[in-house]
Amino acid sequence: MDTELYYIQVPGRLWSVAHPVDFLPVTQFLQEEAVCKVFWELVTRTFKTRSKFLALWPSVRFVALRRRAETLGGLLLVSAPINWQIDYVLVDPALRHQGVAAALVQETLNQALARRVPYVMLTSRESLRPLYEGLCGFTVVASNRPAPLDGARAPRTVDGLCPPAVLRSARTSPAAAEALASATGRLGRCEH
Repeated sequence: MDTELYYIQVPGRLWSVAHPVDFLPVTQFLQEEAVCKVFWELVTRTFKTRSKFLALWPSVRFVALRRRAETLGGLLLVSAPINWQIDYVLVDPALRHQGVAAALVQETLNQALARRVPYVMLTSRESLRPLYEGLCGFTVVASNRPAPLDGARAPRTVDGLCPPAVLRSARTSPAAAEALASATGRLGRCEH
């Protein structure tokens, strides 16, 4: 099982976006039937089960999408009760490794900044860390790393440490403090 990493970012700057990305309310996205069909094909091809997708769909408020001619090159879903959770970053296999995923995430961060969203979170496989941490400025705050076989508690955070940027954010932003507390179980301290 791949280790999953949990990220947070407090929007604070505009990102340069390498590809044009449309950022739409979900109601507007649903009006484009051809794009919705391609989206469903991507979901079906990418995931073995659609139950998680179907469970989160009611909370989806925005869709960031990269168009390719008359079809879809990639998209991501934003679940947004107050703070944003990025779910399902999907890119057409023919367009992978061309910066489409980074463009989708960066435009979403720009939209979060413009809308004064307190923080944006996401979960990903550890192998995607260079994208989310390196290209998109997220900070890893925790992981689901399995417990060691000897029964000792596994760290809930990467290397058991909160990155300095997260601690600084938590001291200066109530929203970041809330996110850190939620992700780690304690304000300002990451658990072991």
